[in-house]
Amino acid sequence: MAPHLLADAIDWVPFAGFEGLYYNVLAVDENDETVEMLMKFDPGIKCIPHRHIGPVKTLVIEGEHQLFDVMDENLQTDCRPAGTFSCHNGDEAHIEGGGIDGAVILLSMTTVGGDVWETYNDDMLVDRVSSATDFRRGIAKQASRHQHSS
Repeated sequence: MAPHLLADAIDWVPFAGFEGLYYNVLAVDENDETVEMLMKFDPGIKCIPHRHIGPVKTLVIEGEHQLFDVMDENLQTDCRPAGTFSCHNGDEAHIEGGGIDGAVILLSMTTVGGDVWETYNDDMLVDRVSSATDFRRGIAKQASRHQHSS
């Protein structure tokens, strides 16, 4: 009998425009100071270069969470197996990805002025800043998907 995986029990929402990358927003606190979310990376999938503005706590639930240099997506800077808990104080830029079996991670992110992260374009200029309000919309999108599938 195959083990039951958390990833199989989550209603994953695909990140628009990023095949193999999914999310599930768990909570945004009432003052928009923290955001908790799950992310799922299919095997070998990476996200775009970004910077976490505030402090982040990460727990690797399944697979292997890989981090790469923000300027060189092939330069791996860290590899975190399932069970790894890590923290940083914010202002950290990188590219994240899943190992050969993918990854499921829990992110607990603290906002700065309501902002969570910023993503970079191909010229490494800030393309978009995501705020707690954006993650609130993510929760609403999840609820809407659930209502339509019921």
